[in-house]
Amino acid sequence: MSHLLKTPAARDWINGIIKKKTSKIFGKIKGAVIWTDEKNEEGHYVVPIAPLNLIDEINTNPLILLNGHDPGKPIGQIIKSAYFESEKGVGFIAAVVGFYAGGQILEFNELNLELNETVKYPSELPELPDNTRIDFAVDPREVDAEWLEKVTSISPVPVKHIELSHNSSEILQELIRVGLPYLVLVWNPFTTAIASEAGKNVYAGFNKWTRELLRKLAEKRAPILSIQSFQQECQVSFLFRGKDINLNYRAHDSLPGAAVQAAELISKLSMRNTPARELTYEFDKDSSKWYPSFAILNNNIIVTDTSKLIALEQLPSELSLGISLN
Repeated sequence: MSHLLKTPAARDWINGIIKKKTSKIFGKIKGAVIWTDEKNEEGHYVVPIAPLNLIDEINTNPLILLNGHDPGKPIGQIIKSAYFESEKGVGFIAAVVGFYAGGQILEFNELNLELNETVKYPSELPELPDNTRIDFAVDPREVDAEWLEKVTSISPVPVKHIELSHNSSEILQELIRVGLPYLVLVWNPFTTAIASEAGKNVYAGFNKWTRELLRKLAEKRAPILSIQSFQQECQVSFLFRGKDINLNYRAHDSLPGAAVQAAELISKLSMRNTPARELTYEFDKDSSKWYPSFAILNNNIIVTDTSKLIALEQLPSELSLGISLN
């Protein structure tokens, strides 16, 4: 699709944005095509999303560019996008992409945030609202409907199904995104100060359901479960990789402490006037501890202690945006 970037209007638009960029956040800025009006044999868009909705989403909240739609492997951002038509009448979305490699990357230890090593759990938790729900997002090409029905039919609250579209020609892994209330992540079996017995049962129901979901991951080929929530307007994600049930149970048992520490990290970043809009945690199997993999600040700078951000010359052919069709 790169030949579409030779369309004069698109080429001039991309060059104009690149020339104006003076920030050192990204090591390299390039143009790309992220959508076309190409259709499959059934007459549907290959990437089935309304182009104007995609453009609005990108230009409002820059999307993270992932390696093989792995939420733990960010390599850049889609900075800006616009719709064009080629001389042959092909509609497409051109985008300006910034790559982290070679740019301004901060490390968590540089920030001197002085996080408490001892986890202080909240002494009490409120009852969850009556309209509490679970957001369950998958790409139907990766996760079959039968498995999806099994794990969502036993949830303690209503489930909203969200269809993802990973613009990838090859299924590398089965990515499952589950949105939960942040209070659910903080709760642990020793929490007793909840207003009512019914409220306690709801929290316990979430805990039981999440463990069952982790058990069901063993039926998948190469699953990645991303449990997501929001804290102080920052999206927080905790990644469970693979289908080792015991390992995932260990990670789950440590999740409340990690959620408390994530909230502290978000607060301290905000107090430094460098608020984060995304924060992702991974579980280290050797130490049996969660650690912050990376954060995206509101000013687009990435913070990470991981030196595995892919160099430009090593970029794979399968890149994705993790688009939500809802």
